[in-house]
Amino acid sequence: MTIVLDASGAVEIALEKERAESFLKVLKTADLIISPDIYISEVTNVFWKYRKFQQLTDDICKRGIEFCVNLIDDFIPSSDLWKESYYEGVRNNSSTYDMFYLVTAKRSFGKIMSMDKKLNELAVKEGLSV
Repeated sequence: MTIVLDASGAVEIALEKERAESFLKVLKTADLIISPDIYISEVTNVFWKYRKFQQLTDDICKRGIEFCVNLIDDFIPSSDLWKESYYEGVRNNSSTYDMFYLVTAKRSFGKIMSMDKKLNELAVKEGLSV
């Protein structure tokens, strides 16, 4: 099974939040964990926000970012996904950031793992597993 992990799902695990344990359990059964390469910038930005607004230390943030990056087996270049992601965003009236994950899941026949309710709902509507 291929899992497409988005930044929100990874941060959920890294910060040991409510769904962390169940997400980790699923990841351990995956054959492959992939993500579009925008994932790295998104995860980094999330931890920057935690640093700025919730006063997490630099050390905790850097370890969190590294943990999240290391969860991924393979990054899909956004240069290969942008056009389809753009059109999916227009078609679905949705953020193209989210559409990079949707397109990655469609192309890989993968399951999306995300905390983003809108992305999860759209994925199900598109016939994908979440």
